[in-house]
Amino acid sequence: MNLYHFTAKRFLAGILRDGITLGKLLVRIEPSPVFRPGWQWLTTNPDFRQEWAEGTGRLPYRRNEVRITVIVPAADFLSRCRPWSQVRFLVPDVADTLDAFGDPENWWVYEGSIPPDWLGPIDEGPR
Repeated sequence: MNLYHFTAKRFLAGILRDGITLGKLLVRIEPSPVFRPGWQWLTTNPDFRQEWAEGTGRLPYRRNEVRITVIVPAADFLSRCRPWSQVRFLVPDVADTLDAFGDPENWWVYEGSIPPDWLGPIDEGPR
């Protein structure tokens, strides 16, 4: 299975050096957002048109400028990578909110950091 991670170009050098390390799961929205660090977001959808990346006009960059193919070794895949639908127990109060954006049936999360040597081809999206 091909997995992809989308990011802005400005973060690519750090990802190539350190891996994908800064992902978080949203645990609660109200009264203020609470995040659980150490979960990297991936998708099976290679299309640069990612609905979750739309409407972020306040950011000085596009969150889907670059697509990184992620090759998770089989043992780590089986033990630490799972579809978003299987981690809802971590975020029961926000699952419906997140599911309203994009294509959550294609979302995966990896528990831990993804090292640089798991990164495959890198593609730039349309401008």
